[in-house]
Amino acid sequence: MSTRSIFVSLGVKKRLKMKLAVFVSLLVVVTAQAVSASCIGKTVDVWVANGHGLTGDGLQDPDPYVLVSCWLSTQKTRVIHSNANPGWWQKFQFYSASGDLMKVDVWEADSGLRGDDDHLGTCMEPLRSDGVGYHTVQCVVKDGGFVKVFYKCH
Repeated sequence: MSTRSIFVSLGVKKRLKMKLAVFVSLLVVVTAQAVSASCIGKTVDVWVANGHGLTGDGLQDPDPYVLVSCWLSTQKTRVIHSNANPGWWQKFQFYSASGDLMKVDVWEADSGLRGDDDHLGTCMEPLRSDGVGYHTVQCVVKDGGFVKVFYKCH
């Protein structure tokens, strides 16, 4: 084997090692970004802001409330009576989230003889933590009404 072919062979090996090193480095960076973008193990702050165009049963204005769940933990807003456009502005905290999914359930409270509460709709929102601050979720429910929620993971 000539000296030139030895240097060519060493050059090819060196380039392959460099390519492998760059690939492994990129793999580590992408994995680290995916982990940091996850909300698992972080605190999730949720603001249930307001609703618009919510409906009830019959001709009366609804008595809406919202349930927010992050995996096994659920928190409930207060019921706002006789209001199709409620403003809750309630903040909830979910500590050490065990998943990357938030569930928003919108209900209309029924009291007295009418029976059970009416379910207006559910939204499932994948959570992300990207350092942007609060993310906006608009949960569309029955008859085109919606509830606006903000969240951030930290």
